[in-house]
Amino acid sequence: MQRASGVCGAKQAGKGRRQKTPGTWLKALGLMLVLLASEASWAEGLPPTLRASLLVRILAYDRRMGTQPPPLTVAVLHREGNSGSEQFGQEFTRALELASRGRSVLGRPVRIIRIGFREPSQLKEELAQAHVVALYVCEGLEAHTDGIARVTRQLSILSFAGSRAELDQGLAIGLSRQGDSPIILVRLSAARAEGADLDAGLLSLSQIVEPPRSTP
Repeated sequence: MQRASGVCGAKQAGKGRRQKTPGTWLKALGLMLVLLASEASWAEGLPPTLRASLLVRILAYDRRMGTQPPPLTVAVLHREGNSGSEQFGQEFTRALELASRGRSVLGRPVRIIRIGFREPSQLKEELAQAHVVALYVCEGLEAHTDGIARVTRQLSILSFAGSRAELDQGLAIGLSRQGDSPIILVRLSAARAEGADLDAGLLSLSQIVEPPRSTP
């Protein structure tokens, strides 16, 4: 079932403000990675608040977002019936609402919804109906990542996850950590398959990963 939480940020929030240039976004994201390093050291993985802040900023580096009708809808996907996955989905949805409140991405407000995964055809239908442009895949869905990746590619939705393992299974962007520092992982082949048009500035701050090719 899809749970909508509304448009984050007033419609008038961007009026009268100078739009951020790609260079400004790049500096802000680079500074954020430095500042978050000290906070990331307190957790095994990146806390939801840090992942959410990174995700919202990364959206501005997919040039397609500037061509999408507002609002930009971001979906948080949890495994329906899995209490741990549902709990993280609720927590991450709240974190995304806070991270996007009062912000615009390429002049567009951000709307956050949450979806419970049952099977790929149900997911495809709900994502299409909500006009989702980006999807965060929560823990608890590792066994279904291949199917989820097929859906995001069919619908040209930019996918995010919290670890490298999900990227190896087909998702595009990982929000993880290396030692005490947060890192952005990008699987370019997956991002391109989802139709992403990523700015070189994001790639300069990211670790590019591709799974090893299987030998015949």
